[in-house]
Amino acid sequence: MKILIVSGFLGAGKTTFIRELIRRTGTYPVVMENEYGESDLDSRELNTQQKELKILEFMEGCVCCTMKDSFINSVLTVSSALAPEYLIVEPTGVARLSGILENAAKICYGDIRLLKPVTILSPRSFYQNRSEWPELFDNQLKYAGIVVFSKTEGEDRDYILRLEEEVRKLNPGALILTEHYRSKEDEWFKELLEMESGDISVDGEEGSLKLEQLTLFSGRFSRPAELIVFLEDILREEYGKIVRAKGTLPVGSGMLRFDIADSLYAVTGTEDDKTQCVFIGEYIDREAIGERLGAKVPGGLKGKASGKALRTSERFGNVLGNRSVAGDNDTVLV
Repeated sequence: MKILIVSGFLGAGKTTFIRELIRRTGTYPVVMENEYGESDLDSRELNTQQKELKILEFMEGCVCCTMKDSFINSVLTVSSALAPEYLIVEPTGVARLSGILENAAKICYGDIRLLKPVTILSPRSFYQNRSEWPELFDNQLKYAGIVVFSKTEGEDRDYILRLEEEVRKLNPGALILTEHYRSKEDEWFKELLEMESGDISVDGEEGSLKLEQLTLFSGRFSRPAELIVFLEDILREEYGKIVRAKGTLPVGSGMLRFDIADSLYAVTGTEDDKTQCVFIGEYIDREAIGERLGAKVPGGLKGKASGKALRTSERFGNVLGNRSVAGDNDTVLV
């Protein structure tokens, strides 16, 4: 069994990359998802593409530190009970890659081999994330065997090349892909599944970044305009410093998915009929978010939409209130 670790900071695009990797290679790996919080959004996203995928989920902990024993035991169980050709591990975006590699190295013997770990890097938020969480951010790049740039559309080429130089200073031996991976031939993806990591040497760094998280399993908006204004308020830090948010919830008569990453938001249609929303960051105003969505907050009470929420929705109603929602796989607004 070959193990591929796909690392990257919150919102870098790890799940999207894994989905493309599976599609391009035609493989049927076991996928181990280390979700931040109690949601299974990423695993459900992967299952929309490959219904027969076997997905294991780790929640409320990190496979690089607090759940490292469970991680090791689970990998051994997958190897012996399922014996897949490939195991893809997607750790939480706040995990130290060095810790995961150190844990994996303990069981890489016999038929279990570790491939070069991949770190997904979003150019837009590079300097901000590195400034605010330098040790963690650098760790994910320093120990990568391959660094893959994501979300490069519209980015200045000189800026991309400057970031490549920054990455090479941290990790001179890494293979770096600065062009968007969707432009690569299928053979490139297949090669990722054959590049073994060789000897693993880490410097003993431990722990993951401690951020707050709020997971909700209820809530709704009456129309897309209300959701859009809510996301814009999040970016204005009206509910704390939220660095990543994602979810699926009822909006009007249908379901929509929202994502916040890199100080941008996106709203898309979804076939998912489960309501769940995740907010990750610092100083999260849990009660205010629950009130805005009309959701039951763990440890709190269910509230109604606030006066401010109603006013902001009315502010955008004339612009967006009559806009039709796109199809299941179309982006409504970014």
